[in-house]
Amino acid sequence: MAALTLLADGGNPGGDFWLLADPVHLQLQRDRMVLVDEGNLEISTDEAASLTAALNHHFAPNGMTFLPTRPGRWHLRLANPARLETHPLEAVIGRNIRSFLPGGPDGKHWHTLLNEIQMLLHSHPVNEKREQRGELTINSIWLWGGGVLPENLAAHHAHVWAQVWANDGLARGLAVATGVTRAEAPATAGEWLRQAAPGAHLIVLDTLRSAALSGDFPRWRENLLRLENDWFVPLRQALSRSRLADLSLPVFSDTQAQTFSVSRADLWKIWRRRKPLKSFVGEFSS
Repeated sequence: MAALTLLADGGNPGGDFWLLADPVHLQLQRDRMVLVDEGNLEISTDEAASLTAALNHHFAPNGMTFLPTRPGRWHLRLANPARLETHPLEAVIGRNIRSFLPGGPDGKHWHTLLNEIQMLLHSHPVNEKREQRGELTINSIWLWGGGVLPENLAAHHAHVWAQVWANDGLARGLAVATGVTRAEAPATAGEWLRQAAPGAHLIVLDTLRSAALSGDFPRWRENLLRLENDWFVPLRQALSRSRLADLSLPVFSDTQAQTFSVSRADLWKIWRRRKPLKSFVGEFSS
């Protein structure tokens, strides 16, 4: 994940070992430490540059190089691979970090390094100014997604997309690695239809992710209705008017994926009974 997202952000992973080192705020709540992700920190480019410069100055002798590829997304290059078992940032947001700290053969060593990083960040002038402004401090990083860039991804790419439309770092990184044209996901299906060339297209719609992770059901429902209005209804209409040959909707959970597909011919199968939504939810959850 680290090498692929670096590729998506315009970096060159080479053959080095990379970790995502996302800036976060750890908040003490009674007897637990809860993680607040960068989406709630509003980190500026200057702040990211200043903080990573301090980290690089301190940890360069350890063979560690921090790269602020985006203000809220940092990458860490290591001179030697780390034998770590980590958890994605998304899995830890709003939760007690105790059960999610890096594990594996090098886990304890990295616990010590994380303590050093936290002490350095705590006393940094950037965080002193943030405290004075009443803002959350950037008092730690979250390490995850470590590895090197896989070789020969294009050779193993069974399905060639005409284009990938995504804001998601992993999808964009995979597109770069496999030589597929990429672009940001349009706001609506109508906008996409006006731009799309003939061929198979992959569109990643991840607007439900943030609300789902934070447990904000009203916002999740609002975003789902917006997807229905901006994407699903127009795509259904495009299918019936032969502007699309077929349509597939893969839906992902933490551990499973299920794909729902429909072609224009399926729209004429009036004898097929509609299923209630809960029947699909039951199939998915089982």
